[in-house]
Amino acid sequence: MAVLFWLIIILVCIFAEIHTNAFIALFVAAGAIIPFFLALASVSFAVQTVLWLIISAALLGALRPAALHRFHHRGILDLSAPSNSSMTNLTGFVEATVGDEGHPGRVKIKGESWKAVTDSRDSIPDGTQVVVRKSYGTTLWVDRV
Repeated sequence: MAVLFWLIIILVCIFAEIHTNAFIALFVAAGAIIPFFLALASVSFAVQTVLWLIISAALLGALRPAALHRFHHRGILDLSAPSNSSMTNLTGFVEATVGDEGHPGRVKIKGESWKAVTDSRDSIPDGTQVVVRKSYGTTLWVDRV
């Protein structure tokens, strides 16, 4: 049962990392690899859990800052801010009034509903056509077309 637990942790973390720009879940997943093998060897679940927490914290503390610095320094990727993505420049329509980050709305793009915000001072009302300018995780920043 513990083997399945660690496998699920690894897969969920990988899925989460793919859908966010946080660069955290990757290290949590990596931390679960050794406990996964310990579970195969029938080591106590308590030992597995403690090692997972220690390994994940060590990886986050030691490698994440260096990785973020390397990506940011080279201009490859800024994981701390909204960015261009495959959604950039797609158009859609507002389903629920879109405001600033404190008042997000919903937009429909390619038949899918997405959480959306705007940098504009004015809200964007229902039915208005919008274009995606940037994204962060599953939130889109949109402007009127």
